[in-house]
Amino acid sequence: MGSARAQIDSKLVAPRTVAGDALDVLFVLNNLAVGGSETKVVRLANAFSERGMRVAIAYLNEPRTLLRDIDPKVATFFLARVGRFSLKANAALKRLVEEQRPRNLVSVNLYPALYVVSATRWARHRPRTIGLMNTTELRRGAWWRRAFYTRVLQHLDWTVYGCQMQRDVWLQADSPMRARSSVIYNGVDISKFSAARVDAACVRASHGIGENAFVVGSVGRLAPEKNQMPLIDAVADLRAKGADVHLVLVGDGPLRSALQQRAEQRGIAGAVTFTGALSDVRAALKTFDVFVLPSFSETFSNAALEAMAMQVPVILTRTGGASEMIEHGKQGYIVDVAELPQRLPELLDRLRLDGVLRTRMAAAAAARAQQSFSWEGMVTAYQRLLGLREAVSHA
Repeated sequence: MGSARAQIDSKLVAPRTVAGDALDVLFVLNNLAVGGSETKVVRLANAFSERGMRVAIAYLNEPRTLLRDIDPKVATFFLARVGRFSLKANAALKRLVEEQRPRNLVSVNLYPALYVVSATRWARHRPRTIGLMNTTELRRGAWWRRAFYTRVLQHLDWTVYGCQMQRDVWLQADSPMRARSSVIYNGVDISKFSAARVDAACVRASHGIGENAFVVGSVGRLAPEKNQMPLIDAVADLRAKGADVHLVLVGDGPLRSALQQRAEQRGIAGAVTFTGALSDVRAALKTFDVFVLPSFSETFSNAALEAMAMQVPVILTRTGGASEMIEHGKQGYIVDVAELPQRLPELLDRLRLDGVLRTRMAAAAAARAQQSFSWEGMVTAYQRLLGLREAVSHA
C-alpha cells in the first residue's frame, strides 16, 4: 500500500492498493480500544472491505485491542501521538494522506477531527473530510471546548450525528453547517440477535436465577455516567415488597465494587448477578424480561438496540436520541434521570405483573429495531454518504 512513513502495524499482511490506486476511505480514530465508537468503525471498515472497497484505519494512541478484529485487507496505521497535540502525529497523517490519496478522510469524534483538519488544511491532495460525531455533552470546560471544536468542525466538508437531538445540540437551526450535516442512526445485526438460539432456562440456572424470577438487566460499563445504582435500589425496593426480582449487570468498570457494596447493604447480594464484560451478550439478553439503560448521558445506545432486536422491552432515560429510538409506552418507557428513583420501581412492577403488556412491548421493540435500525441500513447510509459503489467483483 505504498511506503507511508506512519508506522504500519504488523497486522497488515498484504498491500491493498497498487501504484496509482487511491483509498476509498481512511478512518482516523483516537485509539483501537474496545468501545462503542471504535467497534462500530472497525465493523464498518470490514463491511466496506467485504464489498470490494479500499479501506484503511489510522489511530493516534494505544491501546490497539481491536486490531484482532480488523479484516486483514484493511490497512492499519499507528500515528504514535505524543503530547497534548502531537506535531509528529499530525505530520504522519499528512504524509499518509499524500501517499494514499484517500477519496474520503473520516474523523471519528472531536479530537481526531482536529488532526484531520490540520493535516488537510493546505494539503496538495485534499480528500473530502467528514466528521462522525459521538460526543453530545461536554462536562469539563464545556463552554470553551464546545466553542473550540465548533470552529474545528466548520472546516470539515460534512458532519454526521448519531441522532437528531445530538445534531440540535451542536448546530443551531440557522447554522450554515446544518446544510453540510446529516443523521445516521446506529444499526444492529438483526439476524445475529433475533435468530440467536439460547436456552434461557439454562443460562438463568447457571447464574442461580430462579425459574420464575422477573429479570431486570442492563449492559454497559460499570461507571458513574452509566448510573446503575438506581437499579440496585429499585430491585431492593421490589424485593422488600415480596416480588421475586433479579438484577443482571453485564459489563465491568470502576463502579463495580460500589455496586456490589450497595447490593450487600440493601440485603440483595444474592439477587444481583455481575457477569463482567462479555464478548457476546446474546445469552445474557435472552434471560432479561426488561432492559434498563439508566445513563446520565447517551447518544444512541447500541446496547438498547441489541436488547430490542432480541425482543426485550426497554426502559431508557431521557438522554440523547431515546425519544427517536422508541415511543414511550409502545416499545418501552422513557424516564427523566432525576425521576428514576421514584418511577423505576413502579414501571418494573407494571411489566412484571402484566405479561400481556410485556409481550406486546417486546414484539414492538423487535419490529422497531428491524424496520429502522438494522446494520445493513446503517452501512448502506454510510456507503451513500461516502459515494462508494460496491465493486462488481471482489478481490
